[in-house]
Amino acid sequence: PAQMGLIDYLGRAPSRAALLRGETPAWIANSKRGRYIAAVVLSAPPWVNRQRLEALRREAIWMSVMTGVEHVLDHVVPLNHPRVCGLTVPWNLQIIPKAVNDAKSNHWCPEQGELF
Repeated sequence: PAQMGLIDYLGRAPSRAALLRGETPAWIANSKRGRYIAAVVLSAPPWVNRQRLEALRREAIWMSVMTGVEHVLDHVVPLNHPRVCGLTVPWNLQIIPKAVNDAKSNHWCPEQGELF
């Protein structure tokens, strides 16, 4: 089966409410990526356009198929950084090769602020 991605994490609405209460749902606590998953869930405002996020995911899948290189959704402004905290919203996501995303980690430089 395919690995769950950030859009999949948002489909579990009770998880956001639990995290906001200070409780960590078992499916997040038992994941190797638990801290990242919790950050994604909490960084997606309730008003975010889920259809647009899903369209971005489909575009990343299409790019992977067309190029033969796995592409993923990446937060332009990272979710976890000492100087900034990005949101999971369409305008803070970009489609990049997975290898580039893995190498990038949560690095961000102040000059990127000009993008916003």
